[in-house]
Amino acid sequence: MLEKLSERFTEKLVSLGIVQKEDAEIYSFGFFQLFMMLINVVTTIFLGVVFRQFWQCLLLNASYIPIRMCAGGHHASSPVKCYLSSTVMIAGLLVLVRWVSINLWISGGLILISSVVIAILSPVETENNPLDEVEKHVYRMRTYIVLGIEIAVTIVTLCLHINVAAKIIALGLSTEAVMSIVGKIECLQRKKLQSLSFKIRGEK
Repeated sequence: MLEKLSERFTEKLVSLGIVQKEDAEIYSFGFFQLFMMLINVVTTIFLGVVFRQFWQCLLLNASYIPIRMCAGGHHASSPVKCYLSSTVMIAGLLVLVRWVSINLWISGGLILISSVVIAILSPVETENNPLDEVEKHVYRMRTYIVLGIEIAVTIVTLCLHINVAAKIIALGLSTEAVMSIVGKIECLQRKKLQSLSFKIRGEK
């Protein structure tokens, strides 16, 4: 549905002379990504309202999305699956924030362990988004910066006795750490299969 909407919107811009025909595919993809982002934003707001944790929901996304964009990790096989899994994940994390007690020592431990895991594994590339050495370096540096900012924010919130904020950041980083591990395993398995395939072809 969104793909068709993106294509129609792009075709309209092409017919008006705003977009060149040879650039239509790029614009269509861009509009699709924009529509998906808007749906995710609306869903996030909806979940925050439903769980009566609006600012907690915003902080959870703020602690997860930037590090996710830099460090990478496991990705669903389709945009729809990605949206559904992300929605379920956010809802599950909000349940943990609201009803599960996590003390400061556990939060601190999760942040420390998750940060180390993310720093070691990042960036985790995917099959559809392979990275060259320059890109890997850039994303790794961005990951370090985001981790530094999140740790600094955590320290400030603890100084201000906003303990729930540290808990939320710990959950966000822990989720990304798990995604990084899963994504790294998938990457290694994919490279192993490719190597085996090349070896079989060579023997033929």
